[in-house]
Amino acid sequence: MLLFSAAAGLRAQTDSLLAEGDSLHRSYRFEEALEKYARASALTTDADTVRLLRDRMDRSQNALNMTDFCADPVVVARERFSRQDFFLFYPLKNQTWRLPPHSLDPSDDGFPTYAPRGGQSLCFSAPDGTGSRNLYVSQTDGSTWSAPALMDEHLLSPGNEVFPMLSEDGKKLTFSSDGLHGMGGYDLYTSTWNEEAHAWDEPVNMGFPFSSPGDDFLLVDSPDGRYTLFASNRDCSRDSVYIYVIEKQLFIPRIPMRDPVALARTASLSPLNDPKRLDHRAAVSGEAPGNEDTRRYMQMTAEARALRDSIYLHERKLDSLRLRLTAGTEDRTALTSAIADREAALAPLRHRLDETSRAVRSIEQSFLQTGVVSGTNRADREFVGARSSYTFSKNAPGAKLTLKVDSAPPAAAPTFQVGPIGRFAQDTTLPEGFVYQILLFTSPRHATLDEIKGLDPVYERLTNALRYTYSVGVFRTFNEALQQLNSIRRLGFPEAEITAYLDGKPIAVSLARRSE
Repeated sequence: MLLFSAAAGLRAQTDSLLAEGDSLHRSYRFEEALEKYARASALTTDADTVRLLRDRMDRSQNALNMTDFCADPVVVARERFSRQDFFLFYPLKNQTWRLPPHSLDPSDDGFPTYAPRGGQSLCFSAPDGTGSRNLYVSQTDGSTWSAPALMDEHLLSPGNEVFPMLSEDGKKLTFSSDGLHGMGGYDLYTSTWNEEAHAWDEPVNMGFPFSSPGDDFLLVDSPDGRYTLFASNRDCSRDSVYIYVIEKQLFIPRIPMRDPVALARTASLSPLNDPKRLDHRAAVSGEAPGNEDTRRYMQMTAEARALRDSIYLHERKLDSLRLRLTAGTEDRTALTSAIADREAALAPLRHRLDETSRAVRSIEQSFLQTGVVSGTNRADREFVGARSSYTFSKNAPGAKLTLKVDSAPPAAAPTFQVGPIGRFAQDTTLPEGFVYQILLFTSPRHATLDEIKGLDPVYERLTNALRYTYSVGVFRTFNEALQQLNSIRRLGFPEAEITAYLDGKPIAVSLARRSE
């Protein structure tokens, strides 16, 4: 009983330190967060908890590294929108956000895809066999679309990649990921097409304050080249995001910044002249709309925004109270009571917000059916911030995509398996011609069976540098290897990568890919 009680006490202490670390990380106090995670790590031997804490420490260390190169961009505008349709307020062509067909994205979460009419390539996010969202591309010859293929090894992580945006020339890609090296949540990344390597370059994190401890999405340049826009939930409730409009600059100086107060102030990205104003007037007449349904829609939208603000304030207060509770320096009874009161107040607010949001969606659907809201007529659109230097205009969503997609090639026969006990290959000879393998790790000594985590067979080779390499699989195409890479990384090989061979001798992957 005493042993059980001691173990439970250690678990509670570990959980408390983890919660404190998370709160400190969200408050830009990254060094303090690292200290809490390190203390928690010293208290546990549970494999899942150790892995979670290691991820948290990596995240805070990444954030700390980013604070050595902080930008201070010129913010033109900032406005809050519902997370459900914020992308419709971007300055993109009308009716270009569309739901992909079930053949491309079989999930039910309704994740939108940017698909302008007449495009030759479709870049989208969809779940793989493990449930993670990866980036895929499909191309058309004018009649049919190619079977979706994973975009690239460098763009693949054990986490999720979402909101890909491909430049018109196909040379630049921006996207969000919560699985690549970042500071937490979804960070913003950019990658450039390397013509010589015939691959996408290693993605580059946009850095602070574009990336933050929150979720940061959908980085897009305005068509006139004057602005860069992106969305983030760093300073709002979970069901909404801010869209930030940044002045486009050829060069944004970056400086070190470690003070948490200064970091929070910079991350808030407040406009120089705060344009946080709503303007729902018709764009052409400047008069209040006379249509009763339109007036009701405006009232319901305003009510929804007010409710989101109230919920956000309650949630921030709750975070503060919970942090004080875990610190253990104040009366726990009073704090517990205050937390319960706040949580009780949140429930009816969320219920009202759900009802109001449903009413707003119902009106919007009615508008679309009757033609009151026309995506092609600017006078009928919703306008936000019209009195500021930047006006957000809401586009209409496009119809669900209907594509004729080529059948995927038959899956190659598996060349490895995962079982309770791994096995080293007795014969490490590779077939003639170009083949690919997945490199698990290198070691100065022979690996043990435990280290190969049930993989069978694993190819062990001694290099000229007197290091052992351990690889798995034999694939005839790069895409075959790419489709297996994430499953290998999830087994506990996060640095696994694809290697290439010609007649059994190692060659550059780019050379092998060009030969396909």
